[in-house]
Parts: sequence; structure tokens; C-alpha cells
Amino acid sequence: MHSYHKEATVGALVLVALAAFFAGTLWLRGKTLSSPELHVMFADVGNLKEGAPVRVSGATVGRVEDIVFESVGKVRVGITFSVPITPTASASATIGSVGMLGDAVINLDPGQGEALARGGTIEGSLETGLFDKGASLADQAAVTMTSLNRMLDTSMVVELRRTLAASQKLLNYYSDAKSGPTAELGATMRALQSTSARLDSTLAAVDAAALQARLDSTMKSTSNLTDRLAETSKRVDAMLARIDRGEGTFGKLMTDTLLYSDLRRTMKATSELIDEIKKNPGKLGITIRVF
Repeated sequence: MHSYHKEATVGALVLVALAAFFAGTLWLRGKTLSSPELHVMFADVGNLKEGAPVRVSGATVGRVEDIVFESVGKVRVGITFSVPITPTASASATIGSVGMLGDAVINLDPGQGEALARGGTIEGSLETGLFDKGASLADQAAVTMTSLNRMLDTSMVVELRRTLAASQKLLNYYSDAKSGPTAELGATMRALQSTSARLDSTLAAVDAAALQARLDSTMKSTSNLTDRLAETSKRVDAMLARIDRGEGTFGKLMTDTLLYSDLRRTMKATSELIDEIKKNPGKLGITIRVF
């Protein structure tokens, strides 16, 4: 009996160890003894593996229980939840990648509306991963470089080299400190500095007090001249007013209309006399008397 008891104990321990090993294996693989609570049908699962996390709003809520290939373009993925999640008929799932290594996860949106029965099936899709985007960008870059190589033909390369050579010569000329524009600019700056120094010395030599006194004297003389001009202008205005009124000799001459008529008649008679003498010089009688 004692031997039988030992054998039974050993057998029980072996069975417990096998059960623990089997349970640990299932736990490490992300599997449970229960059936999946949700199935997702994918056309392509990419690098998704059993035990991959299932996330809702970034939080892990379950694991991938199993991946079953049914036919081309149809792969069924079973999901088991670790927290209470109630998918609906409008739920959606996508396979995304995490990190640079591209570990796959399922991002689940439970949706809203009528709850889906346990073990129900929804449609899933595959997101564009980081490496897929990098490959797409690499393809676009290759196409761009091919187009650029076609554009840069031999003649264009030659013209570009000539342009770069001419630009280099121009830069060398401008940077030449002996015969380039830099030398002329330096001479100009030195001349400006010399002129500025002379101007500073000239201004320093000027006696500000004497210059101010001269300016004051000049302004005073100008003021006196202005007063005299104003007085002279008043006198001229008074004289012109007297002439207009006919006062004084010059005023009478300017306003006497008879004098103008007499002068006209005298000028006319004198002109007639001169014409007559020119025509008949013998008619001019000269009488001489001796006392």
C-alpha cells in the first residue's frame, strides 16, 4: 500500500506539472481555453501573430487568440478580451504597426449601436505601416531621380559647368584686393576718412562765439537795410501820389493836357519848317543891321 501511495503521488505531480506546462504555454502564446469572443475577417494579416495585443483608444483590452487561413484573401482572426468590451455591428478593426520593428497590433473600434453576439464576425483592414510608407517614398525618390537624370543631359551639364566657371571668375575678380572693386572701395573709404578728419579739424578751429557775433552783426545790418528800404519805398509812394494829383512841376507836366497839345503843334511846325528849308533853301531871308 505504501508503494502504491507513492506511485499515485508521483503520477498526480506529473499530471499537475503537465497541466501547468500546458497552461503556461497557452498563456505565453496568448491563448485561453475559452473560444474567441470576436472574429475579424482580414484579406491580409501582414506580420500579425497569435498573442498580439488588441487595443481600443490605445489601451490594450485583449489578445489575438488564433489566426485561421480559410482561403485566398480570407483570414479569420479570433480575439479574446481581458476587459469587458461589447463590440457592435458597426465595429471596425485595423492591423497597425508599433515601433521601428513593426510589431503588429489590432486597433479596434467597438462602434455604436446594437451589440454583436459573442463570437460574431466583422470586417478588418490593414493600415499602411512605417516601412510601407518608406518604401513608397523610396519609389517616388527613384522616379524623381530618373526624371532628373533624363533632364540633365550632356549639353546641360556642359552649360552648367561653364556657368559655374564664369561665376567663379567673377567671384575671384570681386575678391581681388589689388585690382578688383575691393581695392577701389578701400581707397574711397580712406579718402572719406581723410575728408572727415579735415572737416573735424576745421570745425574745431572755428570760434563759435566770434561766428555768433558776426552773424548777429550781419542780421542787425540786414534789419537796418530793410528799414531804410521800407522808408524809401514810402517816399517813392508819396511822390508818385503827388504826381498823380498834379502837384509840383513834374506833376503839372504829367497832368496838363494843353501842354501836350502845344508840344505836338510845335513839333509839327518845326518839322514843316525843316522840310521847307530843305526844298527851297534860297527863300530863307537873313537881315543884318548895323547900328
